[in-house]
Amino acid sequence: MASLEVRLKQRLLVGILLVGIVLAIAVRTQVNRQQRELLDYQLEQVARAMLLSDLQDLQAWDDDPALHLDMQIWDRVGNRLYRSSAQIGLGSDTSPGFSVLPSGPQADAVMLRVFTLKGTERTIQVMHSRELRRALTRDAELQVLVPTLLAMLIVAVLVGTSIRKGLEPIRELDEELSHRDAASLKPIILAHAPTELARVVRTLNRLLQQLDASMQAHKRFIANAAHELRTPITALRLEVDNLAHGQDPVQVREAAVRLRMGVHRAQRLLQQMLALARLEGGTHPQPRTAVDLLALAQESMMDLSVLASQRGIEFALESSGTTVVQGDPNDLRLLLDNLLGNALKFSPDNTTVDMSIHQRGEAVILLLRDRGPGIAQEMRERVFLPFVRINPAIEGSGLGLTIAHEVLTNHGATLLLEDPPEGPGLQVRVRFPLNRQAQPESDNHQTHHGLA
Repeated sequence: MASLEVRLKQRLLVGILLVGIVLAIAVRTQVNRQQRELLDYQLEQVARAMLLSDLQDLQAWDDDPALHLDMQIWDRVGNRLYRSSAQIGLGSDTSPGFSVLPSGPQADAVMLRVFTLKGTERTIQVMHSRELRRALTRDAELQVLVPTLLAMLIVAVLVGTSIRKGLEPIRELDEELSHRDAASLKPIILAHAPTELARVVRTLNRLLQQLDASMQAHKRFIANAAHELRTPITALRLEVDNLAHGQDPVQVREAAVRLRMGVHRAQRLLQQMLALARLEGGTHPQPRTAVDLLALAQESMMDLSVLASQRGIEFALESSGTTVVQGDPNDLRLLLDNLLGNALKFSPDNTTVDMSIHQRGEAVILLLRDRGPGIAQEMRERVFLPFVRINPAIEGSGLGLTIAHEVLTNHGATLLLEDPPEGPGLQVRVRFPLNRQAQPESDNHQTHHGLA
């Protein structure tokens, strides 16, 4: 495929060539017409002047090379009074006005353009040879066409130079990118880029910045994941060794239980890491549908109710207004599982975890409150980073709030960590922008559920 520069030059130069051809034809036609009219006018004016002039003035006409004409003068009875050239053999009986006649009866006679003017005393014949007229016309054409064609040649050169100069920033961008490798994500700088290319450069720089941020995040994630997986894998290897060398049946059973728990923790960690990688990557986004947060919350609480009942913890759920939002049901269920799982993990035994879902204007507000130790103010931003744990003594991967934050970001929702209105604990406030199309037919209801 030809380059942009070559295509632009070809199209513009073809256009200039076509304009030149049309212009040359128009100039040639106009010059021919004007030259013919000028020469005919010259013949007529000379004839009229000679009709009234003295024959003694004919020497001045013969000595003037600018006239380029021949002449015959006859008296009224047909006697030739004057002939400018002996090669002219025209008789006095030519018709008045313009005519084209041979110069004589000879075989090599020259065709003449003759103007005949008959007066009372004289008949004047003034003439040009057609070859002379053609030569004069060619000279006039060249005098006009040569500067015109030269000007068009200069325009073509200027167009080619301007195109090459105008596309220089694109070559600079190509050279800048060709010297980079996959790890070079610094911004592109083109000092003299035109407005159109500057917008492309800004877009490229924005993409490079996003790519760099994504790569740095993935590097951190991989480093953290390697660090976090080292401990459970080491523990699993030790338990496997204990099983392989165990002699006491009781110790073997205990090692098997610990191994099962370790496998479960490692499986849970891997699941959360894969979920986080999928959410951060944003690949294959699912279509948004109407999702009832209340129904999802009930399902999540039901799944966690066995763990909660073992510690005497109850779930309380209430709602009012619409609880339907637009989103991905699987991701929103993952959000609720992580939020409720964290609340359950940090809640003391024999307490309550409260959740409420209410419509507030153009948004659905989800509030989740536990009665655990809460999160210090200075830690409330860091807890959304991967593998950050408030209390290392409590089992967990440090990915729950990170996953929740990614889900909410993908749904255009926001999450705030707050102190509860009274008493200890932590209150999580999630705000979903309300899409009116997601509301059910009846959106004015109030429910209260208690789950243990």
